[in-house]
Amino acid sequence: MSFVELGADSLLLVEATEVISDNLGIDVPFRDMLDAHADIASLAGRVAELGGRAPDASAAAEDRDTAARRLEPLPTAPEHVAVLPEAPPPSEGSEDSSLEREVIGLQIELMRRQLELLRSRRQPSSQDDYWKPPTAAPEPPGGREGAAEALGPHRPIEPYSGRSLAPDQLQHVKELVTSLESRMGGSKRLAARQRTVHADSRMSAGFHALWKEIVYPITADRASGSRFTDVDGNEFVDISMDFGVNLFGHAPPDIQEAISAQLAKGTPLAPFNTSVGPVSELMTELTGLPRVAFQNSGTEAVMVAIRAARAATGRKKIVIFSASYHGTFDGVLARGSADPALPPGTAVPLTRGTPPSMAQDVIVADFAQPSALDLIAANAAGIAAVLVEPIQSRTPQVQPFAWLRDLRALTSDLGIALIFDEVITGFRLHPGGVQALSGVRADLAAYGKVIGGGLPIGAVCGSERFMAPVDGGLWTYGDDSWPSAGTMAFAGTFSKHPLAMAAAHAALRRIRDESPRLQDELDRRTGALQTSVNSALERDHIPLRVERAGSLFRFSFGRGFGFPDLFFHHLLHLGVYVWEGRNCYLSTAHTDEDVTFIVDAVRTAVEEMSAQGFIRTDDGASGE
Repeated sequence: MSFVELGADSLLLVEATEVISDNLGIDVPFRDMLDAHADIASLAGRVAELGGRAPDASAAAEDRDTAARRLEPLPTAPEHVAVLPEAPPPSEGSEDSSLEREVIGLQIELMRRQLELLRSRRQPSSQDDYWKPPTAAPEPPGGREGAAEALGPHRPIEPYSGRSLAPDQLQHVKELVTSLESRMGGSKRLAARQRTVHADSRMSAGFHALWKEIVYPITADRASGSRFTDVDGNEFVDISMDFGVNLFGHAPPDIQEAISAQLAKGTPLAPFNTSVGPVSELMTELTGLPRVAFQNSGTEAVMVAIRAARAATGRKKIVIFSASYHGTFDGVLARGSADPALPPGTAVPLTRGTPPSMAQDVIVADFAQPSALDLIAANAAGIAAVLVEPIQSRTPQVQPFAWLRDLRALTSDLGIALIFDEVITGFRLHPGGVQALSGVRADLAAYGKVIGGGLPIGAVCGSERFMAPVDGGLWTYGDDSWPSAGTMAFAGTFSKHPLAMAAAHAALRRIRDESPRLQDELDRRTGALQTSVNSALERDHIPLRVERAGSLFRFSFGRGFGFPDLFFHHLLHLGVYVWEGRNCYLSTAHTDEDVTFIVDAVRTAVEEMSAQGFIRTDDGASGE
C-alpha cells in the first residue's frame, strides 16, 4: 500500500524527504513519494540504489539503540491497517550490505513508528476537550486528494496523474477543462505570457495534472458590488471578496470618493496626513485598546506585535497554535515537529527557505485544548507572547471562547503578552472583533484587510505598556516628561499612506455608524446560505458542509468527497468565484438573490460530481 493509503499526508511526506536527506545525503523529491516511490518497498529500493552518505557502523548502531530507547512500543495496529513490509534485502555482492541493511532498516522503522503515531493522534482524546474535530467520512473512489490541506496556505504541489480514475471520470474532467479553457482563454493567455517574467505562488496554486490546462488565476477587468467581470467578459458572483478585504463589496462609492478626494490633493509620505489622527481615534474607539500603530499589511502588523511583546517583556519565545495562519513573516512560518523524540511544542520551519533558527524561539501548541495551557505554564519563564487567531480562519466553526478566557487568565498571571490576530476577524464579526464577542481583552491585536477599504494597510492596537517600545511611550509638552521607555526598530515608507488613510477613515466611520446592524445582517444572510446548503447535503448524505463564523465561511469536506479542488472548478464553471485559499466571505453588497445563486451552484456542482462517482455519501452509498 502507498504512504497516502496508509494515512500519511503531505506534511509527513515532506518531513520524510528531509529526514532521508539529512541522515543519508539522498534527495528523494516529494513528488516521488506520491508516485514513483510511493510505498516502503520502492522507497527502500531507491535508497539502496542511490547509496548515499553511509555512517560508520558504530554510529549506525548507536543511532539504532538511541531510537529504540526513545520510541516506546506502540499498540498493535488494528486489523484494517495494513502492516508495512520488511526492508528489502541488500544488493548481492555489496561490500556494505550489512550496513546498508542496518541503515535502511532504521529509516523504515522510524517511518513505521511515525505512521503509527500519526494514526494514534487521530484517535479521539479521552479527556474532556474544549473542542474535538469531527469524525471523518469514508475515503471516496479515486483517493483522498485533500491531504495537502494539512499545510494550510503552504501546500506542496502534487503532480498526481489521476491513474486511479475510471474512464468516465477522466472524460468528465476532460470536458470540464475544455469548457473552462474555451470560456476563459484570455486569462490563460495572460498567465502564459506573464509566467516567464512574473513569479507568484498563485500562478501554480492547485496544480494537478488532470486539470493542468486550467491552472491559472482568473484576471478581472472590472468589479462592482458582489460581482466582477473577467477579461473574457464572464461575470462571477465573488465570494472571495479579495481575501476578506471588501466588507462593503467592490468599489463602494463612499470609499471611492474619499480616495479620489485625497488623490486630488496629492500623496505626500514624509509629512503626516490629516487622516492619521481621526483613523487612530476610530481604531482605539472600536477595539477598546488605547494606542495604535500603522503598517502596510497584516503580515507586518503581526511582525510588529511580536517585536513589541519581546521588547516589553525582555523574553524571546512566542507560542503559536496548530493550523493557525499569521501571514508570511519567517518568525511565524513554523509548525509542530512530528518527531516523538523531541519535547512537546518543538517547532520546525513550515516552508522551504525558512531556516531552522527562525523556529527555535517558537513553541507550537494545540489550538483550543487544555494541553496548550499546560505547555505554556511549563515554559512560561521564556515566553514573551502567545499569538492566537481567536477564531481560526480555516476552522471557523471552532469558537472556543471559554478556552480563550482561560488563556487570558493564564497569560495575565504569568506576565505573558496575549496577542490576538484579528486581521481576518476584526470588524467583520463584531465592531470590537472577537475581543468583544469573547469578553477577552488582549494586550495587543493585529488588524488589516477590512480597515483599508480595499487598499493595503495593517495596524497594531495595544495597551500603553506594549505599545511604548514603538515610540518610547507617552509624554506631553510643557513639562519634564520624555519618551523614557526602551524603544525598538519601527519604520515604514508607505505606512500611513494618504490614500490608505483616507480609505480607512471612510471604512471605519461606516463601521462605527452602521454597527451592529451591519454585522447582524451579514450574519443573517450567511446563516441562510449555510442552512440552505447544509440541509440539502445532509438530506442526500453528501460529506460536505458549510462551516462559518459570522460572514466568514468555508466548505468543509469529509473523506467521502473526492477531489475537492474539482468542486471549486465546477463552481467557477457555474459562475461562482472562490480563490485558491478557499476562505469565503459575504459582503454588504451581496443580496438574497446572490445567496440563492450560490446555493444553486453548489447543488449543481455536487450533483454533477456525484453522478460521476467522485462522492461517496455518508451512508456508504454512491452519490448518484
